[in-house]
Amino acid sequence: MRRALFALYMTTAFAVAYTDSDMDGVEDYYDKCSQTPLSDLVDYDGCSIKSDKKEIFYDIVFGSGYSQINYSSQQSADTMNSYIQSDIYFDKWCFQGIASYYRSDTQTDTKKGWDDTVLNLFYKLLSTEYLSLNLGVGIILPTYESGYNNEALDYRGLVNFEYSIGERNYLFGGYSYTWINDKDRPILTYQNTKYFNVGVGYIPNSNATCNISYSSSDSIYKNIKTIQTLGIGYSLDIDPNWFIGAYYDYGLSSSASDHSISAHVGYYF
Repeated sequence: MRRALFALYMTTAFAVAYTDSDMDGVEDYYDKCSQTPLSDLVDYDGCSIKSDKKEIFYDIVFGSGYSQINYSSQQSADTMNSYIQSDIYFDKWCFQGIASYYRSDTQTDTKKGWDDTVLNLFYKLLSTEYLSLNLGVGIILPTYESGYNNEALDYRGLVNFEYSIGERNYLFGGYSYTWINDKDRPILTYQNTKYFNVGVGYIPNSNATCNISYSSSDSIYKNIKTIQTLGIGYSLDIDPNWFIGAYYDYGLSSSASDHSISAHVGYYF
């Protein structure tokens, strides 16, 4: 606004003798950088020294996975899960939405439908050459139908970090706490849940990463052992837009699937 008023004043004072096409306060005759964005702070040569412009980036991811348990019902079953995820990045903020559809086959029946839909909002609290720290909040929409008419909106708080060790190695981890608001039933008793994971990653080249991690998660049902898994993952940037990834988890507890696999493909805009 100050730049626009300054340009208007100068144009009025010098009339035709003064021209400033990009309205940065530097006359075209002396302007070494023409057409600088209006939001930029410029030097005496008319070149940007600071930009206030904040761009929006986003991606969309499609994925599918297989496990030997239905975690929503905590029943042993051959379960296929397909999901779509979208992330929108603006400055230090990231908005994330995840919707998924499942099919679980047991020896007696088949169940299928939507899982709960997750919406998360992250804020990059700290970002340095070595350390990145993000805080987040989330809501879980009750799109999963348990059959007991007791679904409610759940809330979540999250924190995650990544710490670089040299040029090719890094540590990462996260913690979340979820407030479960579903109503108890005579055969079902719910509880708030905690999730924790920690791992180490390796960057073999500028386009790929691989990692190994441990995770621990409470079940939403009381009297169910903590779900513990050991996982490995690999991701690859095919080009500046397309990326893929694959993961394998091995169950460490009786409440976890013995084996789980998943893969995804995404596009970055």
